[in-house]
Amino acid sequence: MEPCILFSCVASFQRASWPLAALLVTSLVGVTGKFNKPGFQNRYYQSSSYRGSRVLEHNQSGRFEQYMEVLWPSQAAVDENGRIWVVNKRSHEVLLIETASRYVPWPAFFTEYSGKAGMNGYVDGSRLKARFDGPSGIVLTTSSTSSFRLYVTDSNNHVIRVLDYKSGRVGTIAGARGDQGLKDGPGDMARFRYPSNLGMNAAGSNLFVLDNGSKIRHIKLFLKSRYVTTLVGGACRAVSRWTVYSSIVLRRVGCHSDWTATEGGETVAHASFVATGDVYCKGHMATCGPRHHPALADHQSPQLRTKQDALDALARAPPDNPYADLR
Repeated sequence: MEPCILFSCVASFQRASWPLAALLVTSLVGVTGKFNKPGFQNRYYQSSSYRGSRVLEHNQSGRFEQYMEVLWPSQAAVDENGRIWVVNKRSHEVLLIETASRYVPWPAFFTEYSGKAGMNGYVDGSRLKARFDGPSGIVLTTSSTSSFRLYVTDSNNHVIRVLDYKSGRVGTIAGARGDQGLKDGPGDMARFRYPSNLGMNAAGSNLFVLDNGSKIRHIKLFLKSRYVTTLVGGACRAVSRWTVYSSIVLRRVGCHSDWTATEGGETVAHASFVATGDVYCKGHMATCGPRHHPALADHQSPQLRTKQDALDALARAPPDNPYADLR
């Protein structure tokens, strides 16, 4: 398999408008605390049934109680040693690409780290005996105080898996195989529906999963129960985007982990999820909820705070260490 094929999953993006940024600058001044609930008294939204993005209430670290920025890759992630980790949805594997080989001094050849090519299934245990079914997202821990782990969205099994590098073991931290839904609670009781990709802070204590088409699920890894909570629409917004190894797109996404769907008036089902139609967006492109990826159309989202933020962000080069300053 050619390496270029592995990275063909890189998502396209759209640009947010500069005029919108100018309109939003004055609206952002003086806003503190949690997000405003929908309703007639809400200064930002007109409808009590509003389910779109909350870009007007976002801001940088320090403005809200539990705002954090996380690294959010997609089907490929790069560790601190420069190695590339890839989930191959078609072959149901987790692949490792070293930085060089005996033949060429660049990443070119992959090895099967976990799973078996062409053999889908669901098996926990040894990484070589483990089985996946359409894994579509991967993220890595980077904290020097904790073990190196890989978290994977096992989409067709509707679960979140963890691979411990030191022990070589694979486990399930949230969801139940074959039981799809939208249900909050402890990891083993929570339910997912085709989770697609995920992001995590550098400490490895908070995991965010894109699930059920457009829902952001927050998994508290620092709790023994691995408690899962659904966030309100628009609780996560992209902050920056850059490319490594020519084709691997990485994103830094800001999330408000305390902006729960329940508090925002959204219904989180506690039974099996039944699809009623395709997820779609009705309204202005900048006020719609997250599409397939929370960073889609938001790669310049700093300009949704102030125009100066946008200019500063665009002037910065991609970070040498993408994991730095994440908390």
